[in-house]
Amino acid sequence: MTSLLKYIAFISVVILLISAASIAVFFATKPSPVKPPGHSAEIPVRVAVLNGCGREGLGALCARKLRSEGFDVVNGLGENSDSFDFDTSVVVDRKGNTEKARYCAEKLGIRDIIEQRPDNPYIIEDVVVVFGRDWNTLHLFTKEDKE
Repeated sequence: MTSLLKYIAFISVVILLISAASIAVFFATKPSPVKPPGHSAEIPVRVAVLNGCGREGLGALCARKLRSEGFDVVNGLGENSDSFDFDTSVVVDRKGNTEKARYCAEKLGIRDIIEQRPDNPYIIEDVVVVFGRDWNTLHLFTKEDKE
């Protein structure tokens, strides 16, 4: 009976350590919020990244770059758009916060902003960035990224 209790105690400690490590990693990798122009306080801009041109790995590259700029990318390593026919990149305002959409567009060098507010009250992204075939002309990318 004592060996069973020792085994249960050991498993409990392992689970506790794994949980603590997971929480530490979560808080250590949380992006710092960006500060839109005209705001004295930093507010997070939640972004969903979509690959709209079909270039392999573009969603993941864009997600990493946006995170490094302080954006909160909410869809992991990005996703493919429903279509790969986007010639130009576009910022989609999902919640009617034009200030966040404008800030995101300016930071990336994207001219086109559209408003598309769904009836779904549970969406978490403030904006969606669809990267089109012009992705390599945007401010976000270095020469190495474009090769």
